[in-house]
Amino acid sequence: MIKTEGYWFCFLEVVKNQSYHIYFWQNLCYNKKAEWYFARFCSLLYVEKEEWQVNKKLSVITKADRLKGKIAREQTDVIDFNNEECTNLELVEVCLVLGGVGSCFVLGQEIPCKSGDVFIIPPGVRHGYSPAEGSRLTVRKLWFCVEDWFSGEVAEYGSKRYCYGVFSDSPVVAYAMLTARTQNELNATLNVIRKETSEEKAEWREIVRSHLSVLLITVARYVGGAIKNASDITSKDWGIVYAIMREVEEGYGDCELTLEKIAETLYVSKSHLSKQFKKFTGQNFSDYLKSVRFDCAKTLFEQTDLTAQEVMQRCGMRDVASFYHGFAQRFGSTPAKYRNASTKNKNHGEEKLMSIINEISENLQKGKSKIVKELVQQAIDEGASVERILNEGLLLGMSVIGEKFKNNEVYVPEVLVSARAMNAGIQILKPYMSESGIEATGKVCIGTVQGDLHDIGKNLVKLMMESKGLEVIDLGTDVAPETFVKTAIEENCKVICCSALLTTTMSVMEEVVKTAERMNVRDKVKIMVGGAPVNAEFAKRIGADVYTVDAASASDAAVQLCKN
Repeated sequence: MIKTEGYWFCFLEVVKNQSYHIYFWQNLCYNKKAEWYFARFCSLLYVEKEEWQVNKKLSVITKADRLKGKIAREQTDVIDFNNEECTNLELVEVCLVLGGVGSCFVLGQEIPCKSGDVFIIPPGVRHGYSPAEGSRLTVRKLWFCVEDWFSGEVAEYGSKRYCYGVFSDSPVVAYAMLTARTQNELNATLNVIRKETSEEKAEWREIVRSHLSVLLITVARYVGGAIKNASDITSKDWGIVYAIMREVEEGYGDCELTLEKIAETLYVSKSHLSKQFKKFTGQNFSDYLKSVRFDCAKTLFEQTDLTAQEVMQRCGMRDVASFYHGFAQRFGSTPAKYRNASTKNKNHGEEKLMSIINEISENLQKGKSKIVKELVQQAIDEGASVERILNEGLLLGMSVIGEKFKNNEVYVPEVLVSARAMNAGIQILKPYMSESGIEATGKVCIGTVQGDLHDIGKNLVKLMMESKGLEVIDLGTDVAPETFVKTAIEENCKVICCSALLTTTMSVMEEVVKTAERMNVRDKVKIMVGGAPVNAEFAKRIGADVYTVDAASASDAAVQLCKN
């Protein structure tokens, strides 16, 4: 990401450099035309969403030259391997542990963590996460630039009120153990931040700022010492080390970079810098610089077609023999072998994931609920996104069944067992859906009209609508006109769906239309009707918006109405 002429350029993406930037980080992705990892962003403010090949087994944050910018990002990760330790020089990281047990590594120290723990890491601190043996960590992270959202002492690093005092015990990490209730409250706060940022309604920035404040203040009340000898660490001392790390992360490509050169820049003696750096990081400066350079080289070999000579030059190294020897020492193979193995693993992982998702769709069509549940869990474990499992597996399979039902290739029993299999898969996904920001494509209410107790057709329509990603409120049978309309108002439904099997109850559908007019919501809600005795002529006569002949057509129509 480079700044030029007032714009931030994120490789193939262009982002205006405004006062407030906030994005939700979805995945680290790779594009063969690019030379680096880059962030795949949702199109929340200025960046268009692109489809790239996803590689989930990457470090959450790479080097700072790929992350510059005053932005905030949010994501949920399932960690089943040791995360590469990383440094982010611009953003504060909030990490909420949602499940599992493991450790957070901060400046070489290990802090045990479990569900309900929260870590806040200030800019510049090298850290990583690792699950315990035989376990997985599920963590939700938020990154933001303090200066974007706060001012005064709250935004001033080194101040006692920096980030509302969360770093009062230690300037390098804030750690807290939360109660289950507080964890849920923090999770809800993150949901609000995501929602407000994506919708950009009036005064959304103020709402985001207020919720960031609540988050920080809440954590500050629970903060306890996490780093040993924290009292020996001062903000001034850490500021010096942070400055060194910043120089390294931004200038590692300069082969002339030395601690002496940094000391001259900071007007501090080289010996003092060396002692402070060793005290905080447990590493000599030269070892740290090498680790940053080799980490970057590894990244370039994984994701670009640059030659070894070009990679070496990009990473600020000049001696070929030393480069090859150091790379082999750290990663166990030569650069060429490492690149070949990385490519094979990436291709194999994607092929395996695609195979699992295809099996989800196929077994759903066969109504095999148990197998669908197992496959959905397997896809999650392999790193597939919730959105991908839902769209390419469950919903795609149910769409195939819907088309077959519409063409009389399958019948009601097959649709019901397939819907049951889909619901079984969704139950596995539900804990991850809110964390991933997956929302229904629309909301409808459905019921059999007053005086009619038949529900088979209504239930089938409901299942087909849910298979299209709609949220369906089932009012049951014998539903009064007022109940339909009040539910639509209270639940903000876009569509009312009325079913009738008896000719004697068809007139109630007209009462639903009149009630909506009487309650002044007729222009805000669409009314669909259906059932054995109902036809298009009747629907037009009573003023209904849509009539469909079967469940599959009804679900398609409802989706279109919600979109419009």
